[in-house]
Amino acid sequence: MEQSKCTKCGREAIVTLKYSGLSLCRRDFISFFEKRVKRTIAENNYIQSGDKIAVALSGGKDSVSVLYLLDKFNKMNGENVELFAITIDQGIKGYDDKLLENARYVTKLLGIKHYVFSFKDEIKYTVDEIANVRSGLCNCGVFRRHILNRKARELGATKLATGHNLDDETESALLNFIEGSITRIVRGEGLINSKKLVKRIKPLKKSPEEEVMLYAQLIFPTLNFGLECPYRKEVIRKHVKEIIDELERKHPGIRYQILESYEKIRKAMLFGANISKEVNECRICGEVSSKNICNACELKLKLEDELKTSNSLVKTEL
Repeated sequence: MEQSKCTKCGREAIVTLKYSGLSLCRRDFISFFEKRVKRTIAENNYIQSGDKIAVALSGGKDSVSVLYLLDKFNKMNGENVELFAITIDQGIKGYDDKLLENARYVTKLLGIKHYVFSFKDEIKYTVDEIANVRSGLCNCGVFRRHILNRKARELGATKLATGHNLDDETESALLNFIEGSITRIVRGEGLINSKKLVKRIKPLKKSPEEEVMLYAQLIFPTLNFGLECPYRKEVIRKHVKEIIDELERKHPGIRYQILESYEKIRKAMLFGANISKEVNECRICGEVSSKNICNACELKLKLEDELKTSNSLVKTEL
């Protein structure tokens, strides 16, 4: 089988992005990925001079990528931004200890201050101990977010950077619809105004999970990013993820569409949608339509054009 070539330079490609049609070599994929993260940061006005940013560093692919990129951009731009990392040891044997190794390796390599806190010290129980009482349930998220926010605030952080990627964001969007979480939908990102809540920033929110994984593996090839939490087996979020993954396989780019639609609905709920009760009449058939030409007439015109083109090709062949 012939190896695909990079769309940009002609070198051997390492990945093909189905939603864009691009095939990219190692160098151009890294460049493509980093430019998108930069754009996400700029579009959302995530970082200002003088910020003290705490990075929620689990040691997984997402958080490691966020820490590496923020440090890289900071050094490139010479910005007056301070970075430090916070890791929460949840107490899951065979999982947290390996991720903590990743976190310590990366912070030492980059020379970034690293704080480690544990469930055992902060709430008196590890996740393994909690699971003995509440088996089959995911118990770590609520406590982890609580500890992260409190420690980031106590350490003087102005922002808390998390590794939420595009898949995470679309899963949350669908879960909010399923659960009817109107408040969560409307609040969105950055709407809560409280001195006790450290503002979240999500540099990877436009980056698909599989691309984050590839990027992390290219930058840190010796680290193990294939770990999965043993308690994430029957959580509804996992089933929502499976549905989205299947949709993405059949309709590349649909994750972006879900996120964009979610944001449109959020803004409409927040600011009020200006929807007129008045409708138009199709200028061709005169039936009710939301546009100047109704969908039926629009489709008919397209079909007529296609039939003309088809008949023309037949005559040419004859």
